[in-house]
This record gives sequence, C-alpha cells and structure tokens, in this order.
Amino acid sequence: MSEHPEDDALDALDAAVRQDTAATVATTARVATDRAAKRWLPYIMVSVALVSALISSAVALAYTELKPRLVQAEAAVTELRQLAEQAKTAGDTANAELERRGQAPVPIPQPGRDQDSEVLVAAATARVLASLPDTSPSSDELAAAIVAVVRANPALAAPSPQQIGAQVAGYLVANPPPAGPPGEQGEAGQDGVDGADGRDGVDGQPGRDGADGRTPTAEEIQAAITTLLRDNPDALCPRGGSYSQITVLLADGGTADTWTCVVQVQAPTPTATTPPPLLPLRR
Repeated sequence: MSEHPEDDALDALDAAVRQDTAATVATTARVATDRAAKRWLPYIMVSVALVSALISSAVALAYTELKPRLVQAEAAVTELRQLAEQAKTAGDTANAELERRGQAPVPIPQPGRDQDSEVLVAAATARVLASLPDTSPSSDELAAAIVAVVRANPALAAPSPQQIGAQVAGYLVANPPPAGPPGEQGEAGQDGVDGADGRDGVDGQPGRDGADGRTPTAEEIQAAITTLLRDNPDALCPRGGSYSQITVLLADGGTADTWTCVVQVQAPTPTATTPPPLLPLRR
C-alpha cells in the first residue's frame, strides 16, 4: 500500500472499470456476431443451394445431350458387329467352294477379335473369288464380280469396290492362277518328193505353247472397276447419282471415309461456328 490510501482505491476502481469494460465489449461483440450470423445464415444457405442447383442442372444437361450420342454409337457398333458375323458366315461358305476347286481360302478374321471392317473386306473377297467360273479371271471379269457383290450388300458399313479390289489383287499375287492349257498340236510336215532313194518329209513345226495364266495387277483391277462404274452408273446407284467417296461425321465427333451414291454436291451453309469455304466446290 502506498502512503496515500485514496490513490490505491482509485487504482482499484480504475482496474475494475477496465475489466468490466473489456467483458462488456467481448459480450457485445459476441452478441453482434451471433446476430450477424443469424441474419446472413439464410442468405448463405440460399446461395449454396442455388450454386448446387446450377451445378446439378449443368451435369444433367450435359448427360442429356451426351446420352443420345452414346446410344447412337452403341447402335452403330452393334449393327457393324452383326454385319461382320453375317459376312463371316457367308465368307466361310465361299472359302469352302474355293477349297473344293483346289484354290486357297481367303483368311477371314474372327468378328470381335480384329476390326469388324477387316472381316467385311475379307469375306467379300472370298465371295468374289468363289463366284468366278474361271480360276484365271481377267481384270474386267474381276471388276464385274466385285461390283455384283457390293450391289448385293448395300449397307453403309459395307466395303467399297476399291477396298475389295485391293484385297483381291493381294490374294492373286499370293495365289497366282495356274498355267493355261497346252497349245494345239502343230500341223504335220508335207511328205518329201520321191527321189532316187526317196527322202523323208520335213517334220512339222512344234505346236504353240498355251498362254500362261496372267495375274491382273492391282492397278488394272482398280482401272477396270472405275471404267465399269463410269460406263454403268446404275450398277451401284439405280436411283441416280455417282458412286463416290465422302467423309461423314460420326456420333462421337470423329470422321470416317465411306463410299455411297452422291446425287448433288453443295457448299455448306456458313454458321457462327462454321467458317465459309475459302474456295467454291468444283461441280
């Protein structure tokens, strides 16, 4: 204690006032915070719910737009697999005919293990070769048989004549046709004129060899196909148009090249996302 008791009392009173003031300030701040939290809590909850609803709507919209594409892609894959399985069955039958005639069969992949498109091309090749009456066909005969097989299988996923022609050419290189039949026997020589002792007649010339079995080249087969389709546009396009290669847009956003009957070609309509072509299409 100091020499002045009244000073001590004042100090004690000041300390009590400070402590009470700090407690009051803390209590007031806590009350204000609780009131602010209670006041803004509904707005915060509404904001969180709104953001959650927007996210859910975006996800639902994306799934809604994506689902039809997935369904289309699955349907296309299923259809292609069915075509491959049917082609494999027909190709095996054609290979049996080739083996019966003494020709080598065409290797046909198993659907589901390799690309289904490869199954279609190989099976079509076997059908073309089995449909030929001669084991040494010309390029024109091959072109006619190829177009006939394509005409009998008008599916969009079916192989084109050009694809089949390329594989037929490869088969003929690996399995060349046999040699042609022997040539006719040459005529006998005339008897010699009787002389003092009578000379023997001159022997006739040997017969000509038969023509060798010649394998048409891939270029010759493709040229024969082009000529056949040019001179007979109704062969694959009975409703008009020309059989041409086009690029199509797939359901997954990719592209693929295919062959089909094209009736008319026109420039695409420019849109906000599609710039106009730099050069006009050639008609």
